[in-house]
Amino acid sequence: MSLVGHHIGRYRILEEIGSGGMSVVYKGLDTALDREVAVKVLHPHLAGKEDSRKRLAIEAKAVAKLQHPNILEVFDFVADDSQHAYIVTEYIRGQTLRQYAEKHAFDPPEIAAMAIHEVAAALAHAHEAGIIHRDLKPENVMVRDDGAIKLMDFGIAKILDREDRMTMTGALVGSPAHMAPEIIEGQEIGPEADVFSLGTMLYYFSTGHLPFSGPNATATLKRILDGSYEDPRKRAPAVSDGLAEIIAASLARQPSARYPNARRFQEVVFEYLGAVGFPRPGEELAWFFLDPSAYRVQMVARLVENRLQMAQQLVDQKQQVKALSCLNQVLALDAANPQARQLLDEMKRTRRRRSATRRGIAVAASSTAIVALCGALLWRDRGHSRNLQDSPPPAAIPQTASVPAEPRPSPPVDSSALTSGDPGLTGKSPNGVAPPTTTPGERSALERAKPFHPPKKAVDNVKLTLLFRPYGYVQIDGGKRQEEDARHEFQLAPGTHRLVYGCRFCEEESTTIEVSATGETIRLQVQPKPSSLLFRYEPRDAVISLRGKSKTATESEHSPFEISFPKGEPQQQKVEYQITRPGFKTKVDVVSVSPGESKLFEGRLEPQ
Repeated sequence: MSLVGHHIGRYRILEEIGSGGMSVVYKGLDTALDREVAVKVLHPHLAGKEDSRKRLAIEAKAVAKLQHPNILEVFDFVADDSQHAYIVTEYIRGQTLRQYAEKHAFDPPEIAAMAIHEVAAALAHAHEAGIIHRDLKPENVMVRDDGAIKLMDFGIAKILDREDRMTMTGALVGSPAHMAPEIIEGQEIGPEADVFSLGTMLYYFSTGHLPFSGPNATATLKRILDGSYEDPRKRAPAVSDGLAEIIAASLARQPSARYPNARRFQEVVFEYLGAVGFPRPGEELAWFFLDPSAYRVQMVARLVENRLQMAQQLVDQKQQVKALSCLNQVLALDAANPQARQLLDEMKRTRRRRSATRRGIAVAASSTAIVALCGALLWRDRGHSRNLQDSPPPAAIPQTASVPAEPRPSPPVDSSALTSGDPGLTGKSPNGVAPPTTTPGERSALERAKPFHPPKKAVDNVKLTLLFRPYGYVQIDGGKRQEEDARHEFQLAPGTHRLVYGCRFCEEESTTIEVSATGETIRLQVQPKPSSLLFRYEPRDAVISLRGKSKTATESEHSPFEISFPKGEPQQQKVEYQITRPGFKTKVDVVSVSPGESKLFEGRLEPQ
């Protein structure tokens, strides 16, 4: 029976947004705090079972202790003898990672690596807290409307006892296409099982295909157990050798051959992205989610430039195989790239020269032997001729005589050189002959002899695009202020302009921008305002400790604690505080704060 329109506790159920084998997920309203929430309710046939309620409680407690910006936040749960057993979490406005990828391909594959890097960061936090997800798949990752990645649905997670090194065994649960072999076989489960799922997701988003898939679940599971899949570079030529190696290590058949946990996987992906020119994957990914098409164009250009530079360095270091790998990636992204073609031609010429040199050395060695033999014979013949005194000398050829040479054809004209402009720029004339040298005075005269070209007319207005994370208002050159949005467009004259921007919960900033004659796209991040926390507690000399700072209740009321937020990240933060005083019970609590928010906490410590 649907619960839409009913109340569960203080939560009014608004609509159903999903369902699974264990539960139904509803969008709800927290009537006490007047905020949207997600309510995950156990199916009625499970709610009456004690083990199902315990499992729900384990999930809630496991996730509640995970405080990470990429993990869904748990607000409340009920798993006692009430009619309904449920978990209440933050409500995400957005879509799943799979839904997003179906609309906007993660191309080039480095975008896929950025997305999986963020998932791995969340998963690493869970692994370090002793929690394994076990059902990692694109449907369990949300892309919020502001571009934040959120890992959710730890419904079949299991708490690991670090001291006893407990592991998971048991029933087959999870998504077949992303399931590690050891789960299928019912073996002991460790963090490597989640690493395997990260590898399947990286493969899927990089190529558009699953590494293991069959006509049905049984066939898919068999292929996973066989451990065979097609090389991702065959599916998508733009997949680099480095990315293919990360995928291969993640999808190793034996857990011991994979990365040991999500943190190590994240580190390897981070190192790879840094090497190809993207050292801040989280920020880059947010810009991609904001405007996929525009970001993709810029990313390809940056990636191509990075790979060309690396290829040139590798050629200089005589590492031809690695250089060729970089050029292959460039040509997969830009098949007509002239620099890549030119560098390939140079590599071919170098290879031919080396081959010719090796052949020449062999020929020279044999020629030296022949010359030596001829020299010996000539010396013998000259010695014999000295005995022939009566023989007349041969007729001498006058030194001034010239032998007419056979006419030689001119070298072919390179048609591209004919249109390349001043031959002096390349050091050769169109027919391949070096131009005559000129003195500085002659060059100056030549420059003066060039025809005069009148200056070009003024350039028309060009397009300026401003992309905000998450959004902001804009004012240019003192004009009308455009209201808050993630994207703003203007038609402006090239040159210097004054930009003022901000948002309702962030600091207003002012800066100067330069707009070129071809237009500009500029990315901006707002700086969220700090939040203030003040405490009105009895006794007044009780000490409040928060994020390494301590104040008495009196001091905090007059000088509140300030909670800062990273630039471009106007998300709620969880803050833990502690209130202590000798002779009284210590109070510890965790609260959520938002940018620009002021909160007052009042109360009284209980005597011991």
